[in-house]
Amino acid sequence: MRAICPEADIVTETIGEVEGLVPADANEARDILMELTGARTAGLVAFGTEAGLFQTLGMSAVVCGPGSIEQAHKPDEFVSIDQLQQCLDMLDRLGRRLAA
Repeated sequence: MRAICPEADIVTETIGEVEGLVPADANEARDILMELTGARTAGLVAFGTEAGLFQTLGMSAVVCGPGSIEQAHKPDEFVSIDQLQQCLDMLDRLGRRLAA
């Protein structure tokens, strides 16, 4: 840019931020989700969500959803029908657990 116009510049301005979700040893939401899904581990990804806001309010928080992070947030991302069904099944189990 400056080869064409020496005064050219790029300025970034932060107009919004969210608190990051901080991994916690004691996390009831994560533990429930792992119980409902059969997962043995929980991973971390560098994406912003509202989960950190809930955590700063003292709530247990976890981010989950159908699909794989391997296909998410990139060109041609997708979620398979099977992954959607697994998510619906987990939500059904969650509903029954919360209602008990």
